Amino acid sequence: MITYDHVIKGMLVIDSEGRQIGKVSHVEPANAKIADFEEAASVSTQDPINLILTAIFGATPRVPKEMSSRLFRAGFVKIAGHGVWSGSRFAPLSAIDRVDDNHIYLSRNVHQLDAA
Repeated sequence: MITYDHVIKGMLVIDSEGRQIGKVSHVEPANAKIADFEEAASVSTQDPINLILTAIFGATPRVPKEMSSRLFRAGFVKIAGHGVWSGSRFAPLSAIDRVDDNHIYLSRNVHQLDAA
């Protein structure tokens, strides 16, 4: 099983179809306590993920709201795309098939990441 300590910022990310889709810009380990923050946020006007990250880091990585809870529970890799117009993508740690010295190989293609 791949864990967050196998992944290093700057590694190249290859999707399941062999396309290089970017480089790792952030690695977030799984957080089993996210439910506690979600409950606290239900009585707050702030997003639970923002509460966690602000409390821990003072800043929030930009994670799409509809994906945030799932990604933080599973742990994720933020992938900075290549080129001016390519944005960031997010891959749960469970989508990493294998890791070698400088590459991460995903078990999903880029379109499956976007739909997740």
